[in-house]
Amino acid sequence: MRLTTLFCLLLLLLVSAGCQKEKAEPRTLALEVVDQWTALADVSAAPTGPLTQFLATSRIRSACADTCRRNKTSLERLQSATLAEATLTVDAPPGQTFDFLRQMNFYIMSGNGNDQILLATATNIPQGATRLTLTPTNASLLAYLRNREYYLKPQVEMTQPGWAVARLQLRLRFRVQAHQTP
Repeated sequence: MRLTTLFCLLLLLLVSAGCQKEKAEPRTLALEVVDQWTALADVSAAPTGPLTQFLATSRIRSACADTCRRNKTSLERLQSATLAEATLTVDAPPGQTFDFLRQMNFYIMSGNGNDQILLATATNIPQGATRLTLTPTNASLLAYLRNREYYLKPQVEMTQPGWAVARLQLRLRFRVQAHQTP
């Protein structure tokens, strides 16, 4: 009888030890965040002035927080963020092309402006183009997306002096990884 009781206690101890829940590893999510920038840009260069200039800096409210919320995670749980794709379009005035551009760079920075880095660039712009695929940076953009907003600072290099006003649209697609909220 004692042997049976001892055996039952040992069995109960083994079963209870085996049933302890292991701490689950957080599941990593792959997210896509799409931000947009639209501006009516004065891309003019006087005959005696420089052909390279910065356009007005714009604040972008990132869609990252909303994307995180929809996927049951938060900005604090972001693990990585990189720019996957950047597309620039000119759509006004009608018939406008990028013929006035030799090169265009977009810089990203936070509110204080001390952390400016190159985000994306377009070089060797073909004649007659109305849509450009920019080359994205390989830098980590986690700090910018965690802040809910960031600033874009466009720089243009024109092909020749002249006056032009064009409506530009930039679509940024970020590849983000985050841990899912338990």
